[in-house]
Amino acid sequence: MCPILRLFCHRIELIMRDFFRRKGVYLREMFPVQIYLPYILVLYSCLYFASELLAGKPLLADAYYLLGGVSAFFFMLLMRTFDDLKDFDLDRKIFPWRATARGDVLRSDIRFLSLLSFSVLLAVNLLFGQKTIFVFLGVMIYLLLTFKWFFAEDFHRRHQVFTMFTHQPIPWAINYFLIHVALASGDDYAPFSSLHGYLLAVFSLPITAWDVSRKIRAKGNETEYETFSMIFGTRPAAFLAFALLFLSGALAFYLGRQLDFPSGFFVIDLALLLGMTFFYFRFMWKPTIEHNILKNVTMLFTTLLFLDFLAYILLSEKVVWAF
Repeated sequence: MCPILRLFCHRIELIMRDFFRRKGVYLREMFPVQIYLPYILVLYSCLYFASELLAGKPLLADAYYLLGGVSAFFFMLLMRTFDDLKDFDLDRKIFPWRATARGDVLRSDIRFLSLLSFSVLLAVNLLFGQKTIFVFLGVMIYLLLTFKWFFAEDFHRRHQVFTMFTHQPIPWAINYFLIHVALASGDDYAPFSSLHGYLLAVFSLPITAWDVSRKIRAKGNETEYETFSMIFGTRPAAFLAFALLFLSGALAFYLGRQLDFPSGFFVIDLALLLGMTFFYFRFMWKPTIEHNILKNVTMLFTTLLFLDFLAYILLSEKVVWAF
């Protein structure tokens, strides 16, 4: 091999190695796959099988189960890249320890992962999701509009409360699509009922609560980064997140009754509600840094609630795997 060609190949190798290194940094630090993947799998499986049970369908994990699982993961990655792209310059200023501020992840890396997520979502749903394609396209159009700030970025950035109302339906839209994926499993496409509306709320309210809880600061610890505690006040913002979680737990209790779950489910649900209530009211009573563990409490409550739900679903009926 001639020296020029060898130098060229070495240069290409270094570029590709750096390219994949930066993507690896993003997927380790900003979207840790080792955490998100099992978390998404558990939550999606719970939503999928609960949707089937509420529709009177057998628990069937067929091609639509795989379609929804792939879609759930790449929807979450897509929305994370959307957030990172929209706030790229602001995050570099406010969070200097993040990979983007350190230069370990470039804007082009996030754009690549965003385009990859979008392409995978479009491809798998066009190829394998014919029954739910119109629901998928409606959700995708809405998500793209949120990324473009509904073509009114300056107005949205100046009016954070308005932005909350236009962007918070994102998890509702994605979960609505995932419920339809479950309803499309098997030979028949079951209708979306009022019980599925309650299920949608059970799974979507905690996501909104988590988004609120992570943007709550203890008194005297606000920065230039606009938070919900800055907009509403520390205690009202905490109460908002608490109310969303409590409503989610109450609706899960109601759905458990509809599915005729045994008493163990309700005992766990009630224990989770009481534990979550303690930590939230402790912070509202004394909103200090030490008491501000609301984001972690929200994540733990949500995870355990859905694990409880999934466990009793799987105990109630056998899953038929039909890939």
